[in-house]
Amino acid sequence: MSITVSLKRITNLPGRYDRKVELSFRGFTHKTKILQCENLAIFNEQFRWPHYGKGIGNEVLTISVYNCSKVFSNRLLGKLVVGLQHVVTSGRMVLRERLTAANYSLTDMYVELDIRYQPVQGSAGGWEGDEFLDLEDGDESGLVIRNTAFADAGPKQALRPEHLDRAARRIGRGLLRTGDEDDEDDDDDDDDFDMDSMETSNMTFTPILSRCRALSRHGQTAIPRVQSFQVNVSILEAQKLQGVNINPAVFIRVEKEKRHTATQKSTNCPFYNENFVFEFHETQDVLFDKVIEMTVVNKKLLGLLMKRIGMFKIDISTVYSQPDHSFHQKWAPLTDPSDTRSGIRGYVKASITVVRKGDDLSIPSTGAKNDEIDKNLLLPRGMPAERPWAQFLVRVYRAEGLPSMSAGFLGNFSKMMDRNVFIDPYVQVTFAGQQGETSVVSGTNSPTWNEQISFIEQFPPLARRIKIQILDDANIGDVAVATHFLDLQQISDPTRNGFDPTFGPSWINLYGSPRNSALRDVHQAMNEGLSEGIFYRGRLLLGLSVEVYTSPNSAAADTQPSPGVKGALGRLKRKSKKTKERKQDAGSAVESEEAGMEVPEAVTVEVKEVHPMPEGLVGEKEEFLLFASFFEITMMDPVIGSKSITFELSIGNYGKVVEVAKSKKSGSKEELSRSRDDLRRNRDDLRRSREDLSRSRDDVSVGMEDLSDDGQPLLGSEDELERGQLLDPGPLDRSVSKPRKPQPTELDRSFRCVPLKGDKPCLYLWCCFEDHSFRYYSSNWLHKIADRLEIGLEEVEGLLKRPRSRVKERLVEVLTEFVASCKQYCSNAFKKGAYKPNNLDKRRREFLRKRILLLARAALRARRRVTRRTAPEKLSEAQKIFKKLLLLAKEPQSTLPDVFLWMLSAGRRLAYCRIPSHSILFSLVEEQRGKDCGKLSTIYMKTPGGPVGEIFAKLEVYLWLGITKYAKNCTISLPGEFLPVCEPMPAGVPMPANMPPISLTCQDSRYFQLRCHMYQARGIIASDDTGLSDPFTKVLFSTQCQVSRILNQTLSPTWCELLLFDRVLIEGTKEELRDDPPIIIISLYDFDAMSKNDPLGRAFAEPELKFVEEPYKKPGLKFFNITRGRSHAGQLLAAFELIELDYSCFGEPSLNADVDPQEPQFLEEERCYVIPEGVRPVLKTFRIEVLFWGLRDLCRVNLFEVERPQVRIECAGHCLESEEMENYKVTPNFKEIVRHFHVELPEQVYLHPPLTIFVLEQRAFGRMVLVGTHVVQSLMAFGPQNLGDWDDEEEEEPKRPVKLSIRKTTPLVTMKTMQLGNLPIKMSKIPINLETQN
Repeated sequence: MSITVSLKRITNLPGRYDRKVELSFRGFTHKTKILQCENLAIFNEQFRWPHYGKGIGNEVLTISVYNCSKVFSNRLLGKLVVGLQHVVTSGRMVLRERLTAANYSLTDMYVELDIRYQPVQGSAGGWEGDEFLDLEDGDESGLVIRNTAFADAGPKQALRPEHLDRAARRIGRGLLRTGDEDDEDDDDDDDDFDMDSMETSNMTFTPILSRCRALSRHGQTAIPRVQSFQVNVSILEAQKLQGVNINPAVFIRVEKEKRHTATQKSTNCPFYNENFVFEFHETQDVLFDKVIEMTVVNKKLLGLLMKRIGMFKIDISTVYSQPDHSFHQKWAPLTDPSDTRSGIRGYVKASITVVRKGDDLSIPSTGAKNDEIDKNLLLPRGMPAERPWAQFLVRVYRAEGLPSMSAGFLGNFSKMMDRNVFIDPYVQVTFAGQQGETSVVSGTNSPTWNEQISFIEQFPPLARRIKIQILDDANIGDVAVATHFLDLQQISDPTRNGFDPTFGPSWINLYGSPRNSALRDVHQAMNEGLSEGIFYRGRLLLGLSVEVYTSPNSAAADTQPSPGVKGALGRLKRKSKKTKERKQDAGSAVESEEAGMEVPEAVTVEVKEVHPMPEGLVGEKEEFLLFASFFEITMMDPVIGSKSITFELSIGNYGKVVEVAKSKKSGSKEELSRSRDDLRRNRDDLRRSREDLSRSRDDVSVGMEDLSDDGQPLLGSEDELERGQLLDPGPLDRSVSKPRKPQPTELDRSFRCVPLKGDKPCLYLWCCFEDHSFRYYSSNWLHKIADRLEIGLEEVEGLLKRPRSRVKERLVEVLTEFVASCKQYCSNAFKKGAYKPNNLDKRRREFLRKRILLLARAALRARRRVTRRTAPEKLSEAQKIFKKLLLLAKEPQSTLPDVFLWMLSAGRRLAYCRIPSHSILFSLVEEQRGKDCGKLSTIYMKTPGGPVGEIFAKLEVYLWLGITKYAKNCTISLPGEFLPVCEPMPAGVPMPANMPPISLTCQDSRYFQLRCHMYQARGIIASDDTGLSDPFTKVLFSTQCQVSRILNQTLSPTWCELLLFDRVLIEGTKEELRDDPPIIIISLYDFDAMSKNDPLGRAFAEPELKFVEEPYKKPGLKFFNITRGRSHAGQLLAAFELIELDYSCFGEPSLNADVDPQEPQFLEEERCYVIPEGVRPVLKTFRIEVLFWGLRDLCRVNLFEVERPQVRIECAGHCLESEEMENYKVTPNFKEIVRHFHVELPEQVYLHPPLTIFVLEQRAFGRMVLVGTHVVQSLMAFGPQNLGDWDDEEEEEPKRPVKLSIRKTTPLVTMKTMQLGNLPIKMSKIPINLETQN
């Protein structure tokens, strides 16, 4: 018996080199002849291995392809490992397979083999497992011919398809295992079995909160902050530089800054060891798009002439995303952009580090250095050394609804010039340091370009975003109209069997600053894409595709570019910033198409015209209904005063307040309707009944005449948020509410509110957009899975802080629910429907399925390995899963604009809220419906450009968005006690179908009593110069607000106070209130008698509901996180209960008889209620003893050295101070060492507040300066063991043996053990060396 291999040929080889192939089997290697060739190597050689000894089992044949060199060592191009089990069964196997690189990634090189097996005595033997049986038909890699003579004669039992798939995956993992960390995803073979066998039909998923929703930290945005960054580039050496007798030098450029190394003479392997530092003061987004370029040049004639050898470029974002934000001693492969067919022209060894001010600096490990260049490249993990060139094609078709400058000063000027639009738009695309621009279209806000911008770049690119910006062509500086970024990570899949970046053609929505009539826009950063846009500024039809060339020499050598192509390459290198001309030589275009796609010899940016987009290719337009009803308007900033306010609801350009210049001669409806033509050109297909309604309506601007009741003009303002004449946007829409005057909140007048008792105003509007709801259905499903996972992980994180908690059980429940949700998603989310997906939709469908399965498998492994000891580690793994899921849930092709809700007052835009349209989109399937669709949701409004975490107003709004055919469902989910009130129709006019109501009336009321048990806060922010604060709280619920006591000079205030809210009216059924109750907002402030109180943070609490029919049970204290912006600012220990009042009897509603206490205890001295027993924790007196030893290494404070420091200890509102040092430099130790103080702490250890240590210094004029602080989180680490001893281990886990060790006695240990608190140090017998005190 023997094995014979016939090597035919290898295709798509790079460059022109000497090729050689080695074939190895059982330690014996055959080598081919050396063949000099280009991209095609034809061998036609045959090799034979006589086979003796044991039979062939799990053995493989290895084929290795090399580039041969007489000077350097042979370089491995690729390798192929072929399992021989199948050829033993079938007798022959003909295949054509791709080679794998050294890093186990697929290359573009193919090898063609013919493998034959000659058995002994006509028997080929058996291969147990039958992994490849019945799977050959799906193998597209080559032709597999089965030898029927080797088939078994007897029948055999067929394996189940899932078993065959699992066995095939197991064999593939064994052959392709690389030893990387990613291989852990494939360790468990029974993950699929566990997931398939999991029962999800009877599982109850966690409800998503809409009304009781806090201000999410990861959803907060603000104007980007300028930060200090440092880019450090170290050039160590270079090797294998192409050229003879060259003088190499390395130039480093980051944006406009340029540095260079010294020039080394006559060498291809120079050494430099030079370091360069670039400092930037930029926002993070701006800096991360910058590109680091390293160029190696050959200097000639005393350095006056330079020839580029090669260059390497990488963006800062890629470097910062690496571990430790750096590449350490890696080899950067050099390529020549002017000669894309030359391959790699050398390597530069460099270290790149990006550091932001405040980042922790890590020293790279000095382990064994890897001198192999191919295994130590300056590239992200998994990226091949030789990257093929690719063409990135960005097709720009047209734009709609761009903003105009037709108001204010420029608007008045436009009336004189008889011109209404002052915008000449063009599109600028920036990618990987290259930039291309379309032509300029003059005087329009709906331009059409139909142009393609192509970039030549290596693939995969070392840049992560494509910047697309619409600019207005101006004589003095072009102005950005809007900016959008395409993230390549969201529109591609770099894994095996993934897909290249692709997008659309699809509409992208543009956002930025409000329409502005001033000469300077204070929110211009929004138009440049540096922060979240607060105003819709139109949309752009765009497409992206990538064409990867298989090899640099794939261009036909005998085909020369046509003259039309040559002219285009030369002409399109420069900016096409001129008025667009449609003149083009038809003959040149035909010749260019016939020439075919060729790899250009140099990297250029090309712009050319493309065919217009066919109508209907991006989807047919559908009519949507947007409906909103206001249930509560409260927590408004008091700066609003008593001016009337209105609300504007808009989506896209629909529903916006129409901005027209007021004319004294014309005010008729006909002229007003003509001004709305541009905004409503898509409304021609509305129903005939609504057209009759619009002609019969007498008053176009219902209720809008009172908007200027303060007597202020609506036009001519120079404010950035312009004042415009407020008109009714349309006869069929009601997008602007009636004006209402705010009132102070009850009990405490700290905020303003608008009472809406019994009358809930409604807004609605119709709009037309392409119906791509299928994209949002998948996104909504994933967002709900992520929200449930986030809720569960927050509960687990809170349980970790408590002893003897159910942290393991709760984490297992959270992971089980997540896996069940993933299974439900994969089973039902990808069913076929009546929609037309584009290429990215098809690719993302499989991409999402694969990624969700991987996340579910990771959760399964974490669930099986959860113990009480490993719970923190598995919680960290689950949080990583949550972050990955958030990225998957984001839909890159979001064609439906976001919904904006603006608060207007006196013609000015005060505050806004941006609502993602997918979150309120209606679907008949519950999981595909938006999480806030048809629900009472809490919305927080903020001012344009306001700080992170700002709340200008809090609203409770019912929102619904859907296609018109589902419009009857817009009011189905409203609470049962509310009845819709529709607008009365004129006589003889029928009521249109599915007409939304203009208001809601309440038929029933439900009253509650809210009890806020405010016990304690801990770890709050220090606001005073002493390192302490004077904290108090403001608790807001509905339209009522109360204030707690002010506690002076503490970071752990203990109020022990009960705030009572009596007779609070709440709408909603009992089931809705139990699942999603109203939220309570607690704001912490630092009292300042001389100025405004400083905010310390904010907490959000969910109350416990107690209905009349339920037995009363006292609540327990809980921890609520205090946040300030995105930062953690402490914790609040409190309890909140919402008790329903009994109004079944005659008279006033009252508490149920079992509520205890009926009347809380009131303290006359403090003027407050006290938390009742059963809720207030039981206190014990503790003695805290402190050994003040000394201070070391104190730094300067305000440029002055510390001379007379003092230590202060604060815990639970009690303070202990040390003596003041006479001279810190001479004697840094204290004379009076031992001091103590008594505090009252709860019996439960986890309720103990932290202990804070301050170092202060009192300077001239009695001014106290804070030197530094330290917080001791756990007091029981220094307490008796019987108080802090609990066992967190599981019962089934064996306890580890305790090793007794003799500790060395120190003065501090002796003092702590003997408890000599009041004994002076001179009278004690503790062995302390008093000489060290002096």
